[in-house]
Amino acid sequence: MRRGMDVISMTVMVAGTLQSILALVTAWLVFTRNRWAPNAAIVVGFASALGFFVVHLLPDWFGPFSDSFINAPPGAGVTGFSWFAAIFEIAADLAIGIAGVRQLRLTDRRQLI
Repeated sequence: MRRGMDVISMTVMVAGTLQSILALVTAWLVFTRNRWAPNAAIVVGFASALGFFVVHLLPDWFGPFSDSFINAPPGAGVTGFSWFAAIFEIAADLAIGIAGVRQLRLTDRRQLI
C-alpha cells in the first residue's frame, strides 16, 4: 500500500513535486539530446539524491523538510516497500548524476581532439 499525501508536510509535498518536474525536464533534455542534458542530469541527479536522503533517511531533524522513515509513527504507513522505493530513488538519482558527469567528460575529450 502506498503512503498518501495526508502523512507528509506541505513542504515535503512541494519539494517532491518540484523534484518530479525537474526530473521530467531532465529526461526530456536527455531524450532530445539537448546540449544541456549532462548539466541537468548532474544538478538534478545529485540534488535529488541528497534531498531524498535528507528527507527520508535521516532522523526527523529538519522539521517541515522531514518525512523520516526512522522511527516513523505507525500511522505514517512506512513499510519495507517505502524503504526500497527511497533507496532505489537515491540510487537512480546518483546514476543519473554520474551519467551526466561521464557524458560531460566525454564531450570535453571530443572537443580536445
